[in-house]
Amino acid sequence: MFSLINKVAIVTGSARGIGQAIAIELARQGADVVVSDIIPGDETVKKIKALKRKSIYVKTDVTSKKDIEILIQETIKNFKKIDILVNNAGVFITQPTLDFSQENWDKTLNINLRGYFLCSQAALKYMKKGASIINISSVAGMSGYPMAAAYCASKGGVRLLTKSLAVEFGPKGIRVNSIHPGIIETAMTQDILKDKNTKEGMVSKVPLRRTGQPIDIAGPAVFLASDAASYITGEELIVDGGWTAGL
Repeated sequence: MFSLINKVAIVTGSARGIGQAIAIELARQGADVVVSDIIPGDETVKKIKALKRKSIYVKTDVTSKKDIEILIQETIKNFKKIDILVNNAGVFITQPTLDFSQENWDKTLNINLRGYFLCSQAALKYMKKGASIINISSVAGMSGYPMAAAYCASKGGVRLLTKSLAVEFGPKGIRVNSIHPGIIETAMTQDILKDKNTKEGMVSKVPLRRTGQPIDIAGPAVFLASDAASYITGEELIVDGGWTAGL
């Protein structure tokens, strides 16, 4: 039921962190995986091939329609189809609202939201019945947090982009869902979590009393990509150790 044998997946932002963990776990369940990132993804490709699955790396700036087109064409050329798209590439910039520049606002929305739309738009042209899109959003797309206006706005946008695509493409048998991680230890969050007091304060609000790891998001992604979730679309899977349960 959870097998992904003979499936082809694209995972953006998969050179490290959550994207890398998802790419590797998709491969562990049988998928061939296209590693997409703006930074080198050779390490992820190596780990996937060690699992006896096929993998290539395609350098991609998800704000560039040209780069995305190359990503899709390379996937089709090498693997002939697209069964799974995981939109994960993102940026996290925190700053007081009154000091937040338009440049950083545009950068955040362009990567975190427009990139998801453009990748989905391009991939959907080749997706058939049974295909799955998984958008990595955030609990910040469900609740407001200080000094994160652009990030919250972008992830909130991802939330409704997911629902819109699910409604539009459901009749074609294509599922679209979102995952909303809580505090996950990655390169993106290291500046916040490196302060012991800040980290302890955040963890104290998590019922499971720990931060999450990238692998904690990989399992839910495998589930949503698999036939085990064949009747699930337009949904939000919150993976936050119970944080939002207490809000």
